[in-house]
Amino acid sequence: MDTDARLLLHPSEYPSPFSSKVIDVQDSWIRLQSTEFYPTGGGQPHDTGIITYDGGEVSVIDVKGRNEVLHQVEGTPPPIGTVVQGVIDVERRSALARMHTAQHLASALAHEHWGGVTVGNQIGIESTRIDLQFENRDLFSPEELIEFMNDEIKSNHEVTMDNRSLDDLKSDSRVRIDLNRIPNVSSLRVIDIDTIDVCPCAGTHVESTGVIPRVVLDRVKSKGAGKLRVSYRFE
Repeated sequence: MDTDARLLLHPSEYPSPFSSKVIDVQDSWIRLQSTEFYPTGGGQPHDTGIITYDGGEVSVIDVKGRNEVLHQVEGTPPPIGTVVQGVIDVERRSALARMHTAQHLASALAHEHWGGVTVGNQIGIESTRIDLQFENRDLFSPEELIEFMNDEIKSNHEVTMDNRSLDDLKSDSRVRIDLNRIPNVSSLRVIDIDTIDVCPCAGTHVESTGVIPRVVLDRVKSKGAGKLRVSYRFE
């Protein structure tokens, strides 16, 4: 599977260039033998960057797929069999990794203090939003949530990655999501934030919360009965 390389990487900031080979070309889309470009998924946007090869270079402007990841390139795609080097946009990747880890903090803390359940999220470079469902949303304080997030950022908790079984996760009190919605596969990629949160996730993350900039509240919007959309950005 050509997603293996990126899924095994942690931490995900500052990715190094990687080598691969073109195994398929479909118009402006190419498939590589292995890739570390992140495809859109799980609320996180795709990576961008460049693919270089002997005699040429193309920009990667979109990445999609799961088991078979496709890269949309701007320019003439290199032919099948070409050995290439992938260079990921480090600034974009690092911003998204920091935003994604901050989202895990927000979801865990909203659940811990107000029983909020994350029912949606969209990671962004400038701003990130999470949709939270509450039994009584009037008790929730978005300003306090941001304060709690910044406290945990300052505490510089270690962020680790592991592979665990679904049965193992069901016995871990730090898991905040509904595991009944997850397919019963033999092993899940899991992101662990110290004493705060354990969550199955294929996204990109940082090595410790201390590298995340201070967050500020962007906006709060009602999304129906018991549901609020909370957006934050970096200061």
